[in-house]
Formats: sequence, structure tokens, C-alpha cells
Amino acid sequence: MRRDPHNIAVLAILVSATTCRAGSLADTRPPGSYFPLSEQTHAKTESFRSGRPVVGTTYFYWYDVYSGAHIRNPDGTDALTTHPPAAAMADVSYKSADWHYAQLRDIAEAAIDFILPVFWGVPGQYDSWSFAGLPPLVAAHNRMAAESKSNPTRPAPPKIGLFYDTSTLQYNRLVGPDITPGEPVDLTTDAGREWFYVTIRDFFSMIPPDKWARVDGRPIVFLYSAGFAKAVDDRVYPDVRQRFRKDFGTDLFIVRETSWPGRADASYRWGGALGLTLGESVAGIGPGYDHSAVPGRQPLVVNRQNGEFYAGQWKKLLRLRPTRRPWMVHVETWNEWHEGTDVARSQEYGDHYIRATAEFARMFRAAVQLDPSGPFAAAERVRWSGRQTEGVELRPSGGDGCWQAGAIDGSPAVTGAPCSPDAGAAYLYFRVDDAYMFDEQDRSAEITLVFRDDGGCAQFRVEYDNSDPAVGPQAGAFRPTRDIVVGATGTWRTVKLILPQVRFIDRTNGADFRISITGHQRRLTVREVIVRKLIGVEIKTSDSGRP
Repeated sequence: MRRDPHNIAVLAILVSATTCRAGSLADTRPPGSYFPLSEQTHAKTESFRSGRPVVGTTYFYWYDVYSGAHIRNPDGTDALTTHPPAAAMADVSYKSADWHYAQLRDIAEAAIDFILPVFWGVPGQYDSWSFAGLPPLVAAHNRMAAESKSNPTRPAPPKIGLFYDTSTLQYNRLVGPDITPGEPVDLTTDAGREWFYVTIRDFFSMIPPDKWARVDGRPIVFLYSAGFAKAVDDRVYPDVRQRFRKDFGTDLFIVRETSWPGRADASYRWGGALGLTLGESVAGIGPGYDHSAVPGRQPLVVNRQNGEFYAGQWKKLLRLRPTRRPWMVHVETWNEWHEGTDVARSQEYGDHYIRATAEFARMFRAAVQLDPSGPFAAAERVRWSGRQTEGVELRPSGGDGCWQAGAIDGSPAVTGAPCSPDAGAAYLYFRVDDAYMFDEQDRSAEITLVFRDDGGCAQFRVEYDNSDPAVGPQAGAFRPTRDIVVGATGTWRTVKLILPQVRFIDRTNGADFRISITGHQRRLTVREVIVRKLIGVEIKTSDSGRP
């Protein structure tokens, strides 16, 4: 998601001079007319149900071809990596009900159930695009709903939730009482929590309640990263719920990004455009990533592979058991054209991603489960070595998993080492071929490791994606084995480890397991890794893990 405070279009919103109001922000009048509301307002509204498959997408509406906002960079260069169709470009604007209508029609064609307008609203800045773009969106929604009502063959419009872009907790000027203008908002204070709530209040005051995307009757709010707040604790959820119930007569369905503390109704991980993410109840899926058009960024490209990358992420999700996979999909994104994460109709890809999304979304709602296929489906074991890969892949060096290839005693091997001098550990990440093991249940695996006993680290252990959410961090995605103590014999050693209750759905930072290397120089050389699936949950091993 583009974050560029130097962009002239963003500056017009975020750094305009404003005046702090005296008194309570919550006492100010919101910009919309759908406030306050009573419980009776929600009695007959439509709602999704928790546990039942549903698909939504982030909807970016900050574009304005008339002013050039989010269309051109400050120097006049193209701000977009992918582009709306040339025929539509003349009216791409948050101000245009016709543009919103065309997007809603395409979203319905893609079989997406709800949209999440990406909202940068700052309390009091009611002339900004975040607010100005909502009435045209509602008008487009009304038009589509009326057409559907008069002609049942026409699709109903998607429901509307909120994607609270919490960048505004840092990039803002107008703030509430007792908060220094321009400082990140402190959500551990009463004033900070009030500012947080008023942002949500202002959005829903502008959306008719019959249009709200709801789960179990409660309007959906996705929260972006907590990192933009000065500080945050888990008091923010009960506070915002209490305030919303008082003003709107119903509770919220809060979907937190995993960076937020505390327990919400569901969680997700931002980054689905880079590969399938699995949160609590929510999966993230996207077509790839390319922010080449964004000034000042280091290159980062996840190639679309002519649509195969997107299809592969959906297929991976659909290989999960329907009873165990997330029931909500967040398509990341509908139209973030700066970063090339869009699935909307475009000059570059036409309607390919609309058709693909519709196909996979219908399979998801129908609880279809795909069978993994490939050359390792019937293998007795899979293996990685410094010489070749046979169903176990060492993930590329990078992130917090850095390594170098080399040879010792004529044996090709890799050496894991810290990615930075202050890193507490080094990691080697491995993926097991899905055709061999994927979304396992009541299954153990045996891992055989051949490593150099050279004193480069004090110990290592394996951390793996397991099926018991109560064991290991992040709902079991990093279940640890016992430590293997490393000596200094200067020889190759072999150790076998039993991994109970493996799941192997790539939740270990995109891998199925990692070797965590600690102590001394935090360096470990590995020559071979063998994975063999076992029947049953746990088998004891006599290996002590000591030289």
C-alpha cells in the first residue's frame, strides 16, 4: 500500500493547516446523516455469517484524473504501475459516481461479496478525498441496487465495510484534544482512543446502514498496521465497541492485522499480494506486486507469471480442508495501481483477473477441496541437499533467513548466518512439496539433518508449522523441537527429529519449517535435509541431540 507523504496529492490532505477543537472530539457532529442509530435500524438488515465462506477486497478510491491526484507523481511522471483501461481513464475519480458504478459492476462480476474502501479520513478534515469520495460511491451503489431490484438478472452491489488505513495515526495534522498535532496518536490514552473511534464513526455516518457489510449483524472493520500508533494496548477494542454501540446501536466485527495486540473477532496478515497469508479466519490472496512507479522505493517485484501466481495462491487455499481453512478471503487488492496488486479491469490484463476471481470465489463458497498433484505424491520421502532438490526446497536467502552456498570436504552445502549483526538468531527456511505433505491431520514427520559440527553456533532447533494452535507462536506456526547442542569436532553429524502433529501449510514465514540457529557466531552449515511422513501423532526418539 503506497505510503508517500511527499506525494503532492497526499500532502494536500495530510498536511493542510487545521485547528484543534476544544472539548471532546466525540461530541462533534459527524459528517454523515446516518447518526445516531438505534438497535431497530439493524433489525432486518442483511448479514454474512461467521464460519460461512465470504470474499471481500480492499477498494482504493483516492484517484482523481482531473487534479492528477494518485495519477501523476509530483514531477509529472506516471504514478501507476498498472493502469485502468484507456477508455475509462478520462473519468477515473473518487468524485465520479459513474466510475464507482463501473467498479461495483466489475466487483460483482468477480463474485466478490463486499468491498473495503481504504479510508484515510482524519477527524475534522471533511473536505478531503476520503470523505468527498463516499457520497458518489453511495450513489453508484444505489443505482446498482435499484437496477437489481427492478431486474433480478442484474447483480446486486457488493456490501460496504471499512478498511481503516491506520497510516493516519501518524500522517495527520488535525488531531484531538491533548494530542500534539503531527505526532503519532497514542492509543493507550483516552484522547487517542477517542480519535481512533471518531475516525470509524465518521466513516459509518456516511454509509446507509442497509449497505454495510456485516458479519453476524455487525459491520466489518479491517485495521491496517498498528505500527503507525505511538503506542497501543488491548483496551482499544472494548473502548471502540462501547462507543459504537452507544452511537449506532450495534457492535463492530473487528478484523485486526496481526501487528495489533489483543483479541479481536478475526485477524489477517497484510501481504497477500506477495503470497497466500493465513490469519485467524481470514486468508489473504493477491496477484503479485510491483511498485516500480512509486518514487524512492527499492525494487520489489513478485511476478504475476501471466496469472499463474494468482491462480496458484487460490489453489493452495482450496487444497486446505474446508473445515480447517479460513472462511473469509481478502483479495489484496481490487485496484492499488501504484503497487500493481490490482485484480480490477486494466490496460495490461483486461478482465483476466475478474474472471479468475469469480471462478475461484465460487469454488471457495462451494467448499471445493482440490487434491495436490505432482511427482512427489507417492514418494517414500523427500529430500534437499547441496547438490539437488527432491521435494524439499530451501527458500531463497533474504529476510531473516540468510545463507551462503559453498563446499566443505568436497560436499556442497549452505551456511546459515545472521542477516544483521544484531540479529538474535539465524534461520534456514524449507518448504515441503505440497503433493507430498499439505494440511496434514494426525500426522507426524521425521526430519533427518546432516550438519557440520564445527562450533559455529551453540545449538539449533527446528520450528515447524503444526496443527495444534495451542502449541507454538502464531497459532502453532512455529512449534519448536528440542535443542540440538553443537560441538566442535569438525565432522559431519546426523540427527533425526520427530515432529508431532505437522500441518505444513507454509505458515512458517512462507515455509513449512525452519532451522533456528543460536549462540556463538549463530552459523550452521547444513549438507542434507530429509523429510519422511509417519503414521500417528508422536513417536519417541532415543537421540539425545548431543555430540
